[in-house]
Amino acid sequence: MHEMAIVQSIMEILEQQATLHNAKKIVRVSLEFGALTGVMPASIEFGFEVLSKGGIAEGAALDIHIIPIKLYCFDCKKEVTLEDYQPMCPVCSSTSVHIIQGRDEMRIASLEIEDGSS
Repeated sequence: MHEMAIVQSIMEILEQQATLHNAKKIVRVSLEFGALTGVMPASIEFGFEVLSKGGIAEGAALDIHIIPIKLYCFDCKKEVTLEDYQPMCPVCSSTSVHIIQGRDEMRIASLEIEDGSS
């Protein structure tokens, strides 16, 4: 389950950011993953729940957004969003395509904290 390793890295970043911004508590975390990363949202949620226990992010709301696959076709010049990956353009059937979104994105899109300076 590579999701646990991903969540471990996310937790390290969250703790660094919490310290940097003098956070008392992390309230909400929004994550984005490309559809082709193969990340399972349920596994990310489980890992987050387990690894946040006793820490600054325990109980934080977790929003996970899967970024859809988007192809650009060099032949018909169309940008197409796909439900499932296929190595050809669904418009003209050309194989001269490039994945422009949904391949390898993994990011913390936003983080909400309770400020510890009050």
